[in-house]
Amino acid sequence: MLIGRALKSIMRKEPVIFVIGCTGTGKSDLGVAIAKKYGGEVISVDSMQFYRGLDIATNKITEEEEEGIPHHMMSFLDPSESSTYNVHNFRESTLKLIQEIRSRSKLPVIVGGTTYYAESILYENNLIEVKSSEKPQRSASSASSSSFSASDEEKDSNEKSNRELWEELKEVDEKSALLLHPNNRTRVKRALQIYRETGIPKSQFVEQQKADESVDLGGRLRFDDSLVVYMDATAQVLDERLDGRVDKMIRMGLKNELIQFYEQHHNYIEYKKYGVMQCIGLKEFVPWLKMDASDRESPDGNKLFKQGCDDVKLHTRQYARKQRRWYLSRLLKRSDGDRRMASTKMLDTSDKSKIISDGMEIVDGWMGGLDMFEEVATDPGQVLKGSEANILLSCEVCEMTISGRNNWEKHMNGKKHKHKVKTLKAQND
Repeated sequence: MLIGRALKSIMRKEPVIFVIGCTGTGKSDLGVAIAKKYGGEVISVDSMQFYRGLDIATNKITEEEEEGIPHHMMSFLDPSESSTYNVHNFRESTLKLIQEIRSRSKLPVIVGGTTYYAESILYENNLIEVKSSEKPQRSASSASSSSFSASDEEKDSNEKSNRELWEELKEVDEKSALLLHPNNRTRVKRALQIYRETGIPKSQFVEQQKADESVDLGGRLRFDDSLVVYMDATAQVLDERLDGRVDKMIRMGLKNELIQFYEQHHNYIEYKKYGVMQCIGLKEFVPWLKMDASDRESPDGNKLFKQGCDDVKLHTRQYARKQRRWYLSRLLKRSDGDRRMASTKMLDTSDKSKIISDGMEIVDGWMGGLDMFEEVATDPGQVLKGSEANILLSCEVCEMTISGRNNWEKHMNGKKHKHKVKTLKAQND
């Protein structure tokens, strides 16, 4: 079902623009273009770019590409720090930043692909608050960092496998556990943290949020004048673009960057599995980096490096699909009409030459008072009017991306999908 929304004819009083979507869709370039035209500053919402170093590996925007536009929330965490920096810390810092940017009469432009973090800024009360001594206090715009250590429970969790943590969660909060894949370690640990620090299961908090807010996902729109430009591309185009980006990273000096980073942080990298080690573009090369320096250019070394490059390409493509699934299931999903949605427009970036012009057409119309969002999809499988025929839909059960509504329905009704669902249910019983 599609719900129409009336066009507005009011000027924007305190606009906030979110440029989000899959990796490799040109978000950074559009963010700069918006900030240049409307006097804005960019706030990055890419969790892999929080850490200092690895500028090439994490595809950080260069100083030249910034074109003089201030960029915030990048390169402010030391890689050797604990992995306790989380979405709550990000939200606290970013909301202060938005106030500071507005005090300078500038436009906040939120740019990046970590949609969970973007959602924490877009909506109020969508996060469960717990008192925690682990939270680091950080200045929103400062690049300095302070050391903080994990608690005994955090250290204990880091030593357990994904399955062990999931089983522990299932014992205290079965409802939450059954909604999470055991390999989604970050969210499993978060649910455990909520229970440990409050004595209340996360699922109970979620149910209370629904009752209090009268919304499916919790939280109300934080800023009245919010525009979300969601950027995507067809699977084939995006895959080719992402593969090409890895090849470009190699030409830009990825090898030397990885070696320098490893020499500085190898003690941390050798025993940590989380934090910076979750960054695509680093973890894939650890076997190669652990070789003696003299062996890295040997036939075996070259083979390991090539395998790392292939793995980066694969993992980046998988990450893009994960980003798309999150967008479909979180930012577009709503089961009732009580959750007010931000003005939202999908931007197809398959034609790279039209990204800026098409993106600015959306922003210009909205900034002029037009609500560019004409229709909202109530089903996560739907996106925008006119996109039904070629929309890309992701089946998490089968780990497949399917093109088109008709193909999606065929897949959902197919023997392979039903068998996989039956198998997973049996495993969880």
